[in-house]
Amino acid sequence: MTSEQQNSSRQLALTDELRRVRLELDLAHWNLSLAALRSELTGEEEAQRSVKGEIEGRLGNLQRDVESLAGIVSRLEFRLQRLNVSHKPLSDSELDDEENTERAESATFWAEWRGQRDERRSFPAPASRKPGGKKLLSIYRKLARLIHPDLATGETDRARREVVMRIANGARDAGDTDQLQRLILLWSEPESAVTPYDPVAITARIGQREREFAELQVELKALKNSTVGRLIRGTDRDRQRYFKNEDETLRRELANLRLRRRRLLRTLDERRRELSEVSD
Repeated sequence: MTSEQQNSSRQLALTDELRRVRLELDLAHWNLSLAALRSELTGEEEAQRSVKGEIEGRLGNLQRDVESLAGIVSRLEFRLQRLNVSHKPLSDSELDDEENTERAESATFWAEWRGQRDERRSFPAPASRKPGGKKLLSIYRKLARLIHPDLATGETDRARREVVMRIANGARDAGDTDQLQRLILLWSEPESAVTPYDPVAITARIGQREREFAELQVELKALKNSTVGRLIRGTDRDRQRYFKNEDETLRRELANLRLRRRRLLRTLDERRRELSEVSD
């Protein structure tokens, strides 16, 4: 080998080594960035749990009362709607039976309509995006065996696994097998599996780290921008103002719902009397 060839080979070796170092530094950077982001996300969730507990303690009963009464009002409105087109004074149970039947028929109709639409289009939704299915559950279970928080070796590892488990649960609910498979690829091999030097494997891991980082950033941003997140960053005065406004809003809504319920009950009784007189 000539001196020129030796220099050329040495230059290529140096170039490869420089690329290897850069890739490994890039991977280390993303590993550290992910660890820091997971720690921040865990801290945010812990802080929000405390505020959510305070909200539950101060507003929980009112919120449940509003939800319960809103459901009752909705049911009464449906009863009145059915009774207005009826020719006889149906009882509450008969009207509720009609509502349940109508809902079941509506659900069946739309399910059949979507199926016929997909058949006409001749390109059903990709299997990888269909919620449920044996393939999806099989992949999810395989991933869960790898990342379950109970397998953690320490608190930091547990926090990381809990975050990734939430991402996995979201992918399962969305029927996203592609995301589940990416997570399996990420967790199925230890970090040492990329050595000896494999630029393709390291590049793939860097890409996976970048995607996971972006997903966690979105999750963290959503948490911080939520009502609870804003309360955490507000002053005590902001928090007290929030509780005062929410309490007033819920009580006002509860009073309006009670008024609507009384009016609906009175209207239902009047309508039944009208129908009874006609039938007599």
